[in-house]
Amino acid sequence: MEECDYALAARRHAGQARGGSASEDPGLLASLAQTEALLAVAAAIDRLAGVLSERGAPLPSTAEGRAYQVAEIRRQFSHAYMRWTAKADAALLSAYQAGHDVAALADTFGRQPSAIRSRLNHLGANAPGVQAAAADASPQP
Repeated sequence: MEECDYALAARRHAGQARGGSASEDPGLLASLAQTEALLAVAAAIDRLAGVLSERGAPLPSTAEGRAYQVAEIRRQFSHAYMRWTAKADAALLSAYQAGHDVAALADTFGRQPSAIRSRLNHLGANAPGVQAAAADASPQP
């Protein structure tokens, strides 16, 4: 089926669900309408991918996209996404306990401030900046 066929079927089933036909379950019709709408979106994405591939535009793989992002981030933070060593953990904790703020630690360790906060949290530091950042990131009910 083409995307327009799925879209038309979705509209038909949604209309039948709203109409309250006694012979068919409105919940089932609504579910069919949602499924067909999703199939229409999937068909549109497939069509778009076909158009892009006909133009000769290479579609980047997910791994290549991530590698590019890491390379971009490492231009500013030289140690971004590298494994932490026990020696670096000890130095980070010591520097934090000596009173250095997260921004200064990020510069010193060549890592993003979020990575510094995350590592301090992992190491059990009760950092106000760490706890505030975690609270900001958590979804509110």
